[in-house]
Amino acid sequence: MIIDNHIHLIPSTPGKEYMPPNWRWAISMNWAYGGPPPYSRDPLDMYPQQESRVADIDGSATIAALDKAGVNAAVMIHADYGPSHNGGEGMSMEEMHRSFANLQEKHPGRLYSFAGPDVRRPGSIELVEKCFRDWGSKGLKVFPQVGYFTSDPILLPFYQLCQEYKKPVAICTSFSSEPQVRNRCNDPIYISDVVADFPDLDIIIFHAGHPFDHWFDICLSIAKSALNTYLGMDHWLDISRWGEETAVRRLARARDAVGAHRITFCTDAQFSKSSWGERRSQWYQKQVEFWRNLPAIARKYGLQFSTEEVDLMMGLNIARILGIIDMPEYEKKRKYGWSILMPRPMPTP
Repeated sequence: MIIDNHIHLIPSTPGKEYMPPNWRWAISMNWAYGGPPPYSRDPLDMYPQQESRVADIDGSATIAALDKAGVNAAVMIHADYGPSHNGGEGMSMEEMHRSFANLQEKHPGRLYSFAGPDVRRPGSIELVEKCFRDWGSKGLKVFPQVGYFTSDPILLPFYQLCQEYKKPVAICTSFSSEPQVRNRCNDPIYISDVVADFPDLDIIIFHAGHPFDHWFDICLSIAKSALNTYLGMDHWLDISRWGEETAVRRLARARDAVGAHRITFCTDAQFSKSSWGERRSQWYQKQVEFWRNLPAIARKYGLQFSTEEVDLMMGLNIARILGIIDMPEYEKKRKYGWSILMPRPMPTP
């Protein structure tokens, strides 16, 4: 069983865009002017097709990419840029979440959905509960880079709701290369407050602090001390960027710190029917092969990974967290039994 714990899917059509205009324009500007001069590209050439070239309305391109790579299933993760980029997207946040629920129904056992509205949206807590109660969403994605800290009190009811419904929370911690994001909010140190306030809550740390070593060290330290915390290594294991040896040594260090039973295979991949999507599919196949061949690759560098460890990381761990399979040996008979012990900041009299 291979389950990718982090992919993106944009289920949009012209006039029903998933991303706000400012975000699409920022991406187009980056495409045109992100390299050295002379600037021969015009962002206006990219803008009209920016979203359509990465969209996968029915999930078929995503399923085809999973099939080519031999991946059984994947978890669809939202990226809500609406409030942080001045709105204007063609789909309401409820329509976006309903479309993920529809894809989960259309591809049962292949695609799983997480909720993920910007928590500052009016009605976002009610929407997350609807996703859990009525639409079968498997967890919640928290996206700090759009302008709030993971430890902000606004998130407390969301964490409480996830604990009530026994759903994991996935939190992004990378320093993103995307334009106009507030990367300081992604600092993983703020997760230490969350695991202190909610020690019984399952938390997945996406990106494990990529690309900073000191952020990676913070993620390892949090995961090592917080028993219900998992590491998603995704970008650290991108062999096209880091190379095979660096990637496998990084993963071995994480395994040695927290155990293979608390690491999840994820890629942050996205697919579509365009030439861009085909290139992503080819990249994806290489990534999956790297994970599959970890025991042999590790031996080349004097390291060891067992087949059992690979099975845990590539699918069994996230399947257990999401309740897809039952692994009774991981059941804990006791809980901490508390949440939110830290007094909240109070205004000065």
